[in-house]
Amino acid sequence: MPLVTLYANLRKLAGTKDLSITGTTIGEVLNELVDRYPPVGKVILEDGKLRQHIVVTVNGHNTVDLETPVTEQDIIAIFPPIAGGTSPTCWPCAILSGPFPIRM
Repeated sequence: MPLVTLYANLRKLAGTKDLSITGTTIGEVLNELVDRYPPVGKVILEDGKLRQHIVVTVNGHNTVDLETPVTEQDIIAIFPPIAGGTSPTCWPCAILSGPFPIRM
C-alpha cells in the first residue's frame, strides 16, 4: 500500500500524519482516504476533483492527474492551501514596496 503523508490541518482532520491506503492510482488512494476521513475530503476535493490549491506529490513530484499510477513503495504527500505572509503595514514591506528613485 502506498504511504500517504498529510500536512498542516489535514493531519488534525485525520488524526494522523502517515497512513497506508490501498489503491493503484492517485484517484483510488484519494477516494479511500476520503471514505476513511470525510472531513479531509471536504478540504481536498470539490465535485470529485482536486481543489485548485491542493498540492499532491508522488515521491516528491507534483501531480494533478488522478489517473497517475502508484505502487506499494510510493509516498504520496498531500498539502492543503497555506496562506501567510506579512502585513503591508509592516515596515520592511513598506520599504520594499517602492517606489524607488533611480540614481546613476
